[in-house]
Amino acid sequence: MGKFSRDKGKRGERSTATELRECFPELAEEIRRGWQAREGDDEADVIGVPGYWFEVKAGKSIQILKALEQAHSASVNKRSIAVPVAVLRPDRKEPFVALYWTDFLMIIRRIFDYEYGQTRKDR
Repeated sequence: MGKFSRDKGKRGERSTATELRECFPELAEEIRRGWQAREGDDEADVIGVPGYWFEVKAGKSIQILKALEQAHSASVNKRSIAVPVAVLRPDRKEPFVALYWTDFLMIIRRIFDYEYGQTRKDR
């Protein structure tokens, strides 16, 4: 990977960290780019949001499934129970995320305070 591609990736990670800090001001001090070894598997690309493993990809042609599988594989290798999230930042387009359907359903259930087929208020 060339220097330009590495720099683009770093910019994408910085932007993601900045946007997450703005979204979660109470976690702002914790959210930052993760430490990356040459192999790129030491920490998530962006850390500090508990329960989520962020893999950030930036560029012209992003392989969505590969990015999501990388996030999943890295989180499993670290024995993490974090939800793998691929943050995709295509050139000159709106960033978006990819996650597994089961993880998405779990997140939606939490948002609506819903668990095990009933609302918590019904228990």
